[in-house]
Amino acid sequence: MKKVITLISVLALAIPVFTAPSASAETFVFQSGPLTNLDPAGAIVNGGFTKFTTKGGLYMQQCIAPVAGARPATCSDELQLWISTKGEVGSVSATGPIAFKVAAQITGRGVAVDCTKTSCGIFFRLDRSATADTSEDLFLPITFREGAAAPLLPADVVTVTLNTKPLTRNVPMALAYRQSAKIVATAQSGLPVTLTSLTPECSYANGTLTALKGAGQCALAHRTAGNDKFAASSANYPFILEPGVQKVERATKELKKGKPKAMPAETNFGETISYRSLSKNCRVELNLIEAQKRGICTIVATAPAKEGMWLALKQELRIRVS
Repeated sequence: MKKVITLISVLALAIPVFTAPSASAETFVFQSGPLTNLDPAGAIVNGGFTKFTTKGGLYMQQCIAPVAGARPATCSDELQLWISTKGEVGSVSATGPIAFKVAAQITGRGVAVDCTKTSCGIFFRLDRSATADTSEDLFLPITFREGAAAPLLPADVVTVTLNTKPLTRNVPMALAYRQSAKIVATAQSGLPVTLTSLTPECSYANGTLTALKGAGQCALAHRTAGNDKFAASSANYPFILEPGVQKVERATKELKKGKPKAMPAETNFGETISYRSLSKNCRVELNLIEAQKRGICTIVATAPAKEGMWLALKQELRIRVS
């Protein structure tokens, strides 16, 4: 249902309050100070939520006005907040005051916008938990008074990859428990890129992102400081965590007839492995395998799953007997 903006005068000397009211129980209500005649050199819109969506967190960004039925084509790389009721690292509490910085000139994904000449505003959308859900999309127009705007520096284009695959800000990617995940980040400016894990479900160190859970979500953030030639840059990259895949590592590939050999006792995640022979020419006792004649010995390795961490193992192994 369409949301409406109303202007409320509380007292004769009170500051006007803008309200984006809810039309249903699941829609947020945001109140703030004036959104018009703002300082072009930079301003703070102070406000808060009197009701917050139950569908997840919200992203709050300064963007250009969207075309009807679509999301904004350009949003600031810097002027944005992640608002949540869950207290995730990097988020702002939905229950407290919101101080949102706006500017007359913004840059987003390499595009510079003058908001004194182009219609701009504050755009709300559901966060990484529901990126395709547009039911909470809301655009509040803002305007700036005449005056000198702060200098506009070009955006610093930062590329972040996971195992050579580019990450996209605010767009979730699947990441399995303990999956090998090498992160490389470069900035067009040549400035160093600082990477940080925003949630305890993942850790980041020395170029490696590690999922510590096999369910839920985590997020990686990048930041550059900026300089006199490039604006500072920041972004979040969310991940949907999936169960890890158990494996039999360093398994025996060859046996000598009549000579027992030990197979790995545990999976790569430390679960005890059970072995069963599918061939008549070899037998298995615990993790010891012995072949009675030459040929191919086929065995099956199994190990239990752990909820929220890894999947069950069932792996067929073929071992040559000489």
